[in-house]
Amino acid sequence: MQPRYRQIADELRLLIASGKLKPGDALPTEMEMCEEKDISRHTAREALRILTEDGLIARRRGVGTVVTTPPTPAFAQPIGDFESILQYARDAVFIPERTRPASPAELKRMGVDGPYMAYLGLRRASGEAPLAVTTILVLNHLAPALEDVAELNGSISEWIEGEHGAAVANVVQRMEAVALGKTDAARLGVPSGSPALRTLRRYIDTAGRAILVSESLHPAGRFAYEMKLTRQRK
Repeated sequence: MQPRYRQIADELRLLIASGKLKPGDALPTEMEMCEEKDISRHTAREALRILTEDGLIARRRGVGTVVTTPPTPAFAQPIGDFESILQYARDAVFIPERTRPASPAELKRMGVDGPYMAYLGLRRASGEAPLAVTTILVLNHLAPALEDVAELNGSISEWIEGEHGAAVANVVQRMEAVALGKTDAARLGVPSGSPALRTLRRYIDTAGRAILVSESLHPAGRFAYEMKLTRQRK
Protein backbone atom coordinates (compact mmCIF):
# COMPACT_ATOMS: atom_id res chain seq x y z
CA MET A 1 0.00 0.00 0.00
CA GLN A 2 1.28 3.47 -0.88
CA PRO A 3 2.20 5.96 1.87
CA ARG A 4 -0.59 8.39 2.74
CA TYR A 5 1.30 11.40 1.38
CA ARG A 6 1.65 9.70 -2.03
CA GLN A 7 -2.06 8.85 -2.04
CA ILE A 8 -2.85 12.53 -1.43
CA ALA A 9 -0.44 13.56 -4.20
CA ASP A 10 -2.09 11.11 -6.62
CA GLU A 11 -5.56 12.44 -5.74
CA LEU A 12 -4.46 16.00 -6.50
CA ARG A 13 -2.64 14.84 -9.65
CA LEU A 14 -5.87 13.31 -10.97
CA LEU A 15 -7.76 16.54 -10.30
CA ILE A 16 -5.12 18.42 -12.30
CA ALA A 17 -5.02 15.86 -15.13
CA SER A 18 -8.83 15.86 -15.42
CA GLY A 19 -8.98 19.65 -15.61
CA LYS A 20 -10.95 20.04 -12.37
CA LEU A 21 -7.95 21.98 -11.11
CA LYS A 22 -6.75 24.34 -13.83
CA PRO A 23 -3.55 26.39 -14.25
CA GLY A 24 -3.71 29.28 -11.80
CA ASP A 25 -6.17 27.59 -9.41
CA ALA A 26 -5.10 27.70 -5.78
CA LEU A 27 -4.69 24.51 -3.76
CA PRO A 28 -5.73 24.20 -0.12
CA THR A 29 -3.10 25.28 2.39
CA GLU A 30 -1.23 22.66 4.40
CA MET A 31 -3.43 23.36 7.41
CA GLU A 32 -6.62 23.10 5.34
CA MET A 33 -5.44 19.78 3.92
CA CYS A 34 -4.69 18.51 7.43
CA GLU A 35 -8.21 19.35 8.61
CA GLU A 36 -9.98 18.11 5.47
CA LYS A 37 -8.14 14.80 5.16
CA ASP A 38 -7.22 14.20 8.82
CA ILE A 39 -3.50 14.02 8.12
CA SER A 40 -0.38 15.46 9.71
CA ARG A 41 1.28 18.59 8.43
CA HIS A 42 4.31 16.49 7.41
CA THR A 43 2.07 14.31 5.22
CA ALA A 44 0.50 17.37 3.57
CA ARG A 45 3.93 18.93 2.99
CA GLU A 46 5.31 15.74 1.41
CA ALA A 47 2.31 15.46 -0.93
CA LEU A 48 2.83 19.04 -2.11
CA ARG A 49 6.56 18.44 -2.47
CA ILE A 50 5.97 15.57 -4.91
CA LEU A 51 3.68 17.68 -7.09
CA THR A 52 6.13 20.59 -6.96
CA GLU A 53 9.00 18.37 -8.11
CA ASP A 54 6.80 17.07 -10.94
CA GLY A 55 6.21 20.65 -12.07
CA LEU A 56 2.45 20.49 -11.50
CA ILE A 57 2.23 23.13 -8.78
CA ALA A 58 4.26 26.12 -7.57
CA ARG A 59 4.25 28.48 -4.60
CA ARG A 60 3.36 32.08 -5.53
CA ARG A 61 3.91 34.96 -3.14
CA GLY A 62 0.66 36.47 -1.99
CA VAL A 63 -1.37 33.70 -3.62
CA GLY A 64 -0.21 30.44 -2.11
CA THR A 65 0.24 27.12 -3.91
CA VAL A 66 -1.24 27.13 -7.41
CA VAL A 67 -1.50 24.78 -10.38
CA THR A 68 1.10 25.63 -12.99
CA THR A 69 0.88 25.71 -16.77
CA PRO A 70 1.46 22.18 -18.14
CA PRO A 71 5.22 21.68 -18.48
CA THR A 72 7.01 21.10 -21.74
CA PRO A 73 7.51 17.36 -22.26
CA ALA A 74 10.83 16.13 -20.88
CA PHE A 75 11.73 14.45 -24.16
CA ALA A 76 10.79 15.23 -27.74
CA GLN A 77 11.54 13.01 -30.72
CA PRO A 78 11.37 14.19 -34.33
CA ILE A 79 9.60 11.92 -36.80
CA GLY A 80 11.09 11.74 -40.23
CA ASP A 81 13.30 8.81 -41.04
CA PHE A 82 14.85 5.63 -39.67
CA GLU A 83 17.82 7.54 -38.29
CA SER A 84 15.54 9.52 -35.97
CA ILE A 85 14.25 6.23 -34.52
CA LEU A 86 17.81 5.02 -33.92
CA GLN A 87 18.64 8.34 -32.27
CA TYR A 88 15.70 7.90 -29.91
CA ALA A 89 17.15 4.55 -28.80
CA ARG A 90 20.50 6.23 -28.12
CA ASP A 91 19.08 9.19 -26.21
CA ALA A 92 16.20 7.46 -24.40
CA VAL A 93 18.25 4.58 -23.05
CA PHE A 94 16.54 1.24 -22.51
CA ILE A 95 17.23 -0.08 -19.00
CA PRO A 96 16.42 -3.81 -19.10
CA GLU A 97 15.08 -5.37 -15.91
CA ARG A 98 14.48 -8.96 -17.01
CA THR A 99 14.13 -11.23 -20.00
CA ARG A 100 12.13 -14.38 -20.71
CA PRO A 101 10.31 -16.11 -23.59
CA ALA A 102 7.52 -13.90 -24.93
CA SER A 103 4.09 -14.84 -23.61
CA PRO A 104 1.15 -15.61 -25.93
CA ALA A 105 -0.53 -12.40 -24.71
CA GLU A 106 2.53 -10.31 -25.65
CA LEU A 107 2.80 -11.94 -29.07
CA LYS A 108 -0.87 -11.26 -29.77
CA ARG A 109 -0.76 -7.69 -28.45
CA MET A 110 2.30 -6.85 -30.52
CA GLY A 111 1.11 -8.60 -33.67
CA VAL A 112 3.69 -11.35 -34.17
CA ASP A 113 3.84 -15.12 -33.93
CA GLY A 114 6.77 -17.44 -33.36
CA PRO A 115 9.72 -17.90 -31.00
CA TYR A 116 10.57 -14.50 -29.51
CA MET A 117 12.44 -13.44 -26.40
CA ALA A 118 10.92 -10.59 -24.39
CA TYR A 119 12.96 -7.86 -22.68
CA LEU A 120 11.11 -5.76 -20.12
CA GLY A 121 12.35 -2.48 -18.69
CA LEU A 122 12.18 1.31 -18.65
CA ARG A 123 13.46 4.04 -20.91
CA ARG A 124 15.24 6.98 -19.30
CA ALA A 125 17.02 10.10 -20.50
CA SER A 126 19.46 12.33 -18.61
CA GLY A 127 18.53 10.98 -15.19
CA GLU A 128 14.94 12.21 -15.47
CA ALA A 129 11.83 10.31 -14.38
CA PRO A 130 11.19 7.23 -16.56
CA LEU A 131 10.06 8.19 -20.06
CA ALA A 132 8.33 4.90 -20.76
CA VAL A 133 7.65 1.32 -19.81
CA THR A 134 9.07 -0.69 -22.71
CA THR A 135 8.71 -4.28 -23.90
CA ILE A 136 10.96 -5.49 -26.72
CA LEU A 137 10.51 -8.79 -28.55
CA VAL A 138 13.41 -10.27 -30.53
CA LEU A 139 13.45 -13.45 -32.59
CA ASN A 140 15.09 -16.17 -30.50
CA HIS A 141 18.05 -16.86 -32.79
CA LEU A 142 18.92 -13.16 -32.89
CA ALA A 143 18.30 -12.35 -29.21
CA PRO A 144 21.22 -10.89 -27.22
CA ALA A 145 21.98 -11.83 -23.62
CA LEU A 146 20.48 -9.56 -20.97
CA GLU A 147 23.94 -8.34 -19.92
CA ASP A 148 24.68 -7.35 -23.52
CA VAL A 149 21.49 -5.29 -23.70
CA ALA A 150 22.37 -3.57 -20.43
CA GLU A 151 25.72 -2.43 -21.87
CA LEU A 152 24.47 -1.19 -25.24
CA ASN A 153 25.18 2.39 -26.25
CA GLY A 154 22.77 2.16 -29.17
CA SER A 155 19.70 0.19 -30.17
CA ILE A 156 19.14 -3.56 -30.08
CA SER A 157 18.43 -3.46 -33.83
CA GLU A 158 21.91 -2.03 -34.44
CA TRP A 159 23.40 -4.80 -32.28
CA ILE A 160 21.51 -7.45 -34.27
CA GLU A 161 22.77 -6.01 -37.54
CA GLY A 162 26.35 -5.89 -36.28
CA GLU A 163 26.36 -9.36 -34.70
CA HIS A 164 24.17 -11.29 -37.15
CA GLY A 165 24.12 -9.21 -40.32
CA ALA A 166 20.31 -9.05 -40.23
CA ALA A 167 19.60 -5.63 -41.70
CA VAL A 168 16.39 -3.71 -41.06
CA ALA A 169 14.72 -2.79 -44.34
CA ASN A 170 11.87 -0.75 -42.89
CA VAL A 171 10.06 0.11 -39.68
CA VAL A 172 6.28 0.14 -39.30
CA GLN A 173 5.17 2.45 -36.50
CA ARG A 174 1.78 2.78 -34.85
CA MET A 175 0.80 5.31 -32.16
CA GLU A 176 -2.34 5.47 -30.08
CA ALA A 177 -3.65 7.02 -26.88
CA VAL A 178 -4.24 4.57 -24.02
CA ALA A 179 -4.87 4.55 -20.27
CA LEU A 180 -2.16 3.06 -18.07
CA GLY A 181 -2.95 -0.04 -16.07
CA LYS A 182 -2.16 -0.24 -12.36
CA THR A 183 1.20 -2.02 -12.71
CA ASP A 184 2.63 0.18 -15.48
CA ALA A 185 1.34 3.34 -13.78
CA ALA A 186 3.07 2.38 -10.52
CA ARG A 187 6.38 1.79 -12.33
CA LEU A 188 6.12 5.24 -13.91
CA GLY A 189 5.03 6.94 -10.69
CA VAL A 190 1.65 8.15 -11.95
CA PRO A 191 -1.95 7.27 -10.97
CA SER A 192 -3.59 4.20 -12.47
CA GLY A 193 -5.68 5.15 -15.49
CA SER A 194 -3.42 8.09 -16.43
CA PRO A 195 -3.29 8.90 -20.15
CA ALA A 196 -0.31 7.64 -22.12
CA LEU A 197 0.97 7.37 -25.67
CA ARG A 198 1.51 3.78 -26.84
CA THR A 199 4.12 3.42 -29.56
CA LEU A 200 4.45 0.09 -31.37
CA ARG A 201 7.34 -0.41 -33.79
CA ARG A 202 7.91 -3.45 -35.99
CA TYR A 203 11.42 -3.77 -37.44
CA ILE A 204 11.19 -5.69 -40.74
CA ASP A 205 14.22 -7.29 -42.40
CA THR A 206 14.84 -7.78 -46.13
CA ALA A 207 13.00 -11.13 -46.03
CA GLY A 208 9.86 -9.49 -44.63
CA ARG A 209 10.27 -10.89 -41.11
CA ALA A 210 9.61 -8.85 -37.99
CA ILE A 211 12.97 -9.47 -36.33
CA LEU A 212 12.22 -7.04 -33.49
CA VAL A 213 9.07 -5.42 -32.12
CA SER A 214 9.05 -2.74 -29.45
CA GLU A 215 6.17 -1.36 -27.41
CA SER A 216 6.55 1.74 -25.26
CA LEU A 217 4.01 3.40 -22.98
CA HIS A 218 4.85 7.09 -22.45
CA PRO A 219 2.89 8.88 -19.68
CA ALA A 220 1.43 12.27 -20.59
CA GLY A 221 3.79 15.17 -20.10
CA ARG A 222 7.06 13.26 -20.44
CA PHE A 223 7.27 12.64 -24.16
CA ALA A 224 6.27 14.28 -27.42
CA TYR A 225 6.71 13.62 -31.14
CA GLU A 226 7.66 16.42 -33.47
CA MET A 227 7.01 16.26 -37.20
CA LYS A 228 8.10 18.65 -39.90
CA LEU A 229 5.94 18.72 -43.03
CA THR A 230 7.23 20.42 -46.16
CA ARG A 231 4.64 21.76 -48.57
CA GLN A 232 5.23 20.71 -52.15
CA ARG A 233 4.34 23.43 -54.66
CA LYS A 234 3.81 22.79 -58.35
